[in-house]
Amino acid sequence: MGRGIMGVAKQRRYCPEDDRMVLAEKQTPNHLLHLLLSVLTLGVWLVVWIILIIGADLGAYRCPHCGARTRSSPPWGWKPRRRRRDEYEEEDED
Repeated sequence: MGRGIMGVAKQRRYCPEDDRMVLAEKQTPNHLLHLLLSVLTLGVWLVVWIILIIGADLGAYRCPHCGARTRSSPPWGWKPRRRRRDEYEEEDED
């Protein structure tokens, strides 16, 4: 239960800012915690849980590198570029 109130969903998506495919992240409710809180509060917490579920569905997947909104797929005709060795080294320094 150490995951907190919100969890993280990950999905492979295209980041237009970085021009590459990334493992994008999106906040999701921790359903086990909210179920427990709903039982302990005799259902009162269900209102909060439903609001969090709706809000999580509206939230966008974000790039973990730059924070930009991601797209489900790259633009038509996009080809992955090969990264140079120095680009990998710069990323490791961050």
